[in-house]
Amino acid sequence: MQDDVEREKWVSLGQRWADADPDAADAQALRRIIADRDDLALRQCFEPPLEFGTAGLRGVVGPGPARMNRAVVRRVTQALQNVVQRRADSSNQGPPGGRASIVLGFDGRIDSRRLAREAVGVLAANQAPVAFFDHPVPTPLVAFAALRLAAPAAIVVTASHNPPEYNGYKVYGADAIQIVPPFDVEVTSELDQVGPANEIPCQLEAFDGVSAVAQRLGDDVGVAYIDAVLAGRARGASARPIRIAYTPLHGVGASWAERVLERAGYNDVVIEPSQHEIDGHFPTVRFPNPEEPATIERGLRLARDVSADVLLVNDPDADRMGAALRNRDGTFRILSGNEIGIILTDYLLSQCEEPARAAVAATIVSTPMVRRIALRYGAHVETTMTGFKWLWTAMRSLESSDDRRFTLCWEEALGYSTHAAVRDKDGIAAALVMADWVSHCQAHGVTPVEYLAELYRRHGVWASAPLNVVRSVATGAVEIHRMIRQLANDPPKELAGRRVTSVTDFNEGVESRPCWLGASTMFVVDIEGGARIVVRPSGTEPKLKCYADVEASLGSSTDPLAEYDRAKSVAAALNEALVCRLELAL
Repeated sequence: MQDDVEREKWVSLGQRWADADPDAADAQALRRIIADRDDLALRQCFEPPLEFGTAGLRGVVGPGPARMNRAVVRRVTQALQNVVQRRADSSNQGPPGGRASIVLGFDGRIDSRRLAREAVGVLAANQAPVAFFDHPVPTPLVAFAALRLAAPAAIVVTASHNPPEYNGYKVYGADAIQIVPPFDVEVTSELDQVGPANEIPCQLEAFDGVSAVAQRLGDDVGVAYIDAVLAGRARGASARPIRIAYTPLHGVGASWAERVLERAGYNDVVIEPSQHEIDGHFPTVRFPNPEEPATIERGLRLARDVSADVLLVNDPDADRMGAALRNRDGTFRILSGNEIGIILTDYLLSQCEEPARAAVAATIVSTPMVRRIALRYGAHVETTMTGFKWLWTAMRSLESSDDRRFTLCWEEALGYSTHAAVRDKDGIAAALVMADWVSHCQAHGVTPVEYLAELYRRHGVWASAPLNVVRSVATGAVEIHRMIRQLANDPPKELAGRRVTSVTDFNEGVESRPCWLGASTMFVVDIEGGARIVVRPSGTEPKLKCYADVEASLGSSTDPLAEYDRAKSVAAALNEALVCRLELAL
């Protein structure tokens, strides 16, 4: 910051925030940044402030409104409570004591418990009923509790699969679906009216049971959740004697996955010992995202060592599920999120009593192959924007207005909703369905990898390749904006030798689309020869995300999996060509 006036503005903001911060350590850290004249670090504490993205608020833990901390949690919880109370008053639900409790849970990250304590304390100080888990739990368990208890809202303190320095704040509405407009807009608007954090009442002792309105949730909720997961299995599902390797990546999933699989009849489950216990530092992985091959290295080694039939992986809050299948030579094929999606789509539709009434919802960045599979069964596929808030908003509409029956919601980022008792992705339930599918393959005398190859042979090969363009926290937002403008103002005419046939801007044509395909900074680049690239900025990090899909022709003697690999390399080349062009704007 060269300009002294500009610097004084940021210093003044920093001092005011530090003076109002209820956390002495955070206040001291911010004052140290100011004293050290670290102008870049100071600005990063304030810009851009955290906003509700694809999965709520999420950011690096630290001081200031652009970071996750007690002050931010205190303010957003007060804003949420104000909106919930206002909605209750307008619907004549009576005083706070007469309405259902807000549900709260948290994952095993380093700061999650103290941030959850803050949220419970604010709700209790407002005399707002709150039912909370006092120990780390999977995110899908909180979503289940919200639906079961008819909560007006639910909160999960989690950063899902982000690195250890991150945390987040996820909110569900009265329908137990992550909030969408106008709810999230109301909360954001209310947050602008909420005063300094130290002026917001907070009863921290409520987390320890010293409050009449704060109630700990007991084991009965967990038992009911497991029952619901088992009840949501496909018709005719049964456990055969398969060996399952599993890792929770130091997250909260181990005990829950183990209990669900055992209840389902899977007694040969081997858990990676070095990643079994909850540890928010994630000591054996650099990035606890099961989409990253390096992250599941230990799980793959375990699967090879014990000759498992399948490797199942949950991310740290157990809402995502990754998998790898054993080849005949003992090596393992890591499945992409799209491959798991088409497997589950085919398996669950094949087990439907009335597939013509079945509904599958998939995000726009998921493989177009899902439509081919659904068409074979006469089922309906609905396309939505990214995020389970849109998938389940669309599914609820289909259920109520079109008399469709929920079958599956999924997105390519390893998110799968396989039962209706959780209106969000559920990695534990998805792991069970994946195990059931492997059993189904064994019952029909085919290996899972051969079954996947047959899906490609039957429906055509669609290969996908994601590419994340990661930028620094300091300059990322500006650079990504420039790349997006380049795509909007001067779209490419060809990529990697293929002609671009059209570019669709999702900020246009909104009036003709349903709310789950609303205005968005997203583009679909259609390319000749059955290919496309979807481009969008990340909702939680300084990233530009590109998703290329390529369809490949398949001869009668062609190996579908070899053709998949060739098509995937074409998809990767298309991504690289597009990104090279967009980076010219920087």
